[in-house]
Amino acid sequence: MSHALLFPGQGAQFPGMAQRWYEKYGEVRDLFQRSEERTGLPLRTLCFGTSREDQARTDWTQPCVLTASLAGHLALGRFLREHGAPTAPAAVAGHSLGHFTALVAAGVLDGDTALDLVHRRGRIMFAASRERPGAMAALLGLKLPRVRALVDGVPDGVATVAAVNGPDQIIVSGDRAALTWVGGEALRAGAERVVPLAIGIAAHSPLMAAAQEEFAEELRGLRLAVPRVPVALNTTGTLTTDPARIREDLLVHMVRPVLWWDSVAAVRGLGVRRLLDVGPGRTLSKVLRRDLADGTVLAHDTPRGPEALLT
Repeated sequence: MSHALLFPGQGAQFPGMAQRWYEKYGEVRDLFQRSEERTGLPLRTLCFGTSREDQARTDWTQPCVLTASLAGHLALGRFLREHGAPTAPAAVAGHSLGHFTALVAAGVLDGDTALDLVHRRGRIMFAASRERPGAMAALLGLKLPRVRALVDGVPDGVATVAAVNGPDQIIVSGDRAALTWVGGEALRAGAERVVPLAIGIAAHSPLMAAAQEEFAEELRGLRLAVPRVPVALNTTGTLTTDPARIREDLLVHMVRPVLWWDSVAAVRGLGVRRLLDVGPGRTLSKVLRRDLADGTVLAHDTPRGPEALLT
C-alpha cells in the first residue's frame, strides 16, 4: 500500500522518547552512541530521563528530536523488512526541524551530516533567542486570513504566521508580549483555543533573521544528493527531487512559515493512501486527524505502531 513518511519537529519531545526503540534494536543503540560522540551531549539522558523543562532548551532539543526521529525511522524500516513489507515511501515530509530527518530518509543527507547541521542550528537559534526572547503558540479554530489580520495589527513588537498546519490550525511566532496580545484577540474573535508551544524560541519569524544568516554559512559547500523519493519543501508546500530547490528552502527555512497543510496536500496528490507519523510521539498525527478522514494518518510511536501498514 502506498504510504508517505512524516517527521515531527521541535515541540514533539517528551521524557522517554525513543526509549522503546533503543531497548529493542541494536541499530538504534548504535545510533545514540554515535550521536553522543559527535555532539558531546548526553542524548540518552536528555531523551529518556530528563525533565520537560530541560527538553525545551533549543540547543539540546534539536539534536535530541533529530536522533529520536532517526531512531523511529530505523525501527520502522526494521519492522517492515521483518514482515516482508515495502519499505520505500512514495514521499517524505518533515515539519520544521523534522525536514532534516526527511532529508535523511530520502537520501539527500547522511545521518551524521544531518546531526552536525542540526546541532549547530540548535546552538545558533538558542543564542538568537537569548538575545531576543520569543515564543510560539497554536491558534485553533480561526482561518488563515483572520490570523494574518491579527498579526498584522499587533500594536507593538513582532508577531507572524509561523506555520499553517490545517485550515484552522495556525501557528504564530514572535515577541512574547505580541503573542499575548494576539492570543487574547484570537479568543475574542472566536478561536477555540490558544495553546502555547513547548518551544523556547520564535522560529520561522523575523526574530531568526540573524540566525538564518549565520546558519547559511554552514550550508555553503554542503553536498545534497538527489532524493530517492520526492521531498516536501516547508516554505513552498510543494514536492521536489531537485537538490537546488532543497538548498533554496534551507536558506530561508528559519524565517519563513511552514506550509504544512499544503505539503500534506502535495503528498496526497501522489495518490498516497496512508500518512505515517514516524515520531517520536504522535504530534503530527494528532494535528492531521483534525482535518483528515479516519485511517489516513497512522502513528508509529504506539504499541501497534506500523502494523496497520501491513493491512
